[in-house]
Amino acid sequence: MIGESLLKTLAARGRVAARDAFGAPAFGSLFACCLVLGLASSFVLPFLSLWGTLSVGMKPLLFACFMTLNSLCSMAASTLLARWSDTRWSRRTVLLIGGCGGTLGYLGYAFVTQPLLLMLIGATVLSVSSVSFSQIFAHAREELARSERGNAAFALGVLRAAFSLAWTVGPGLGALVVEHFGYRGCFLAASGLLLVYLSIVFGCVPVRPREGKAVESGAEPLARLLTRPLLLGQFLAFVLIFAGLSMNLMNLPLFITQELGGTERQVGTAFAVAPVFEIPFMLWLGRLATRDRQAFMIRTGVLVGVVYFLALGLARAPIDVYPAQVLNAFTIAVTMSLAIPYFQDLLPGQTGLATSVYSSSWSLGSLLGYLSFGLLVETLGHRGLTRFCAALGAVSFVVLVVSRRRAAPAGAPSLAAE
Repeated sequence: MIGESLLKTLAARGRVAARDAFGAPAFGSLFACCLVLGLASSFVLPFLSLWGTLSVGMKPLLFACFMTLNSLCSMAASTLLARWSDTRWSRRTVLLIGGCGGTLGYLGYAFVTQPLLLMLIGATVLSVSSVSFSQIFAHAREELARSERGNAAFALGVLRAAFSLAWTVGPGLGALVVEHFGYRGCFLAASGLLLVYLSIVFGCVPVRPREGKAVESGAEPLARLLTRPLLLGQFLAFVLIFAGLSMNLMNLPLFITQELGGTERQVGTAFAVAPVFEIPFMLWLGRLATRDRQAFMIRTGVLVGVVYFLALGLARAPIDVYPAQVLNAFTIAVTMSLAIPYFQDLLPGQTGLATSVYSSSWSLGSLLGYLSFGLLVETLGHRGLTRFCAALGAVSFVVLVVSRRRAAPAGAPSLAAE
């Protein structure tokens, strides 16, 4: 009875929080943008390696260079545009720039077959599209603050859940498109979805001009921000977290098929478990998270990730992986949604740059994971790589604890002071 009453109370509070969030100006439009953006990325990303090696004819080393260049340029473009969104342009303008870059970039991927030209497209117009994800969350945070509605952590968790929801159906739909229309059809579909995204931004997202010199005078360069021990520690910890998650993303299918003797269907089942649990975890964590609890909950999520990787290392059959994926869902829910308002609270007044710092840790961690996977799996094996990922998680937990926010002396300026 007590458990049932608690669940009813949490559900009622969740409904109130969701109603408050969607009552904020443009929040529903940003939710739709996040859903469409997630669909576009889920149509493309699962098939990039197959397209690059089988359709374009890139060698594995060349494809690795292609992905590395794209990641580096995306980080640079995202950081620069995030800076301008805090100091010069409205966030709506930056969202439109990102959507145009993605639309043109995927059109180029659909029709260009020369590797060098594809690298140029990826390093220029497509890299600009990387800013869209972080700026949706930055714009949503400011709209919520302006309207004084709802729990920001819960609302941003709802947005991130929309992205996860798209990924529960997008890869399957993308596979059908590839099967019937080839990789060109897949890129054209993604480009069409981004046109829908552009129309939503253009028609429904309001313009909020920057305050000019008043905003720009309070902004600091990213390099200077990362000299602050707290922000640098959090950034490096998340780089390690995302490196481990990225390596696991590539290792898990091979681990199930080659180490545990599983099939492709069992791989699909394993990957389907996490998104199902991610969404309720994101909503639940967002509802519980207050500014004082965020750091504790993030550290808890990282520890759960360490347990997840250790559990994978002990698996003896594919069925052992399924319950472990619930732990993975919790870690992803923490690091992909709760961490966004956490970084934004570290840099009030520079919401776009704060969100870009978070997304840059994601990009850099994924890049390191992508580059390290081949060497480490040959040295450690698939099971050994899961233990290595657990070690990365443990190191990131230590960094989070060591660099955690401490109470400032009376009268001392805090990192969060504008």
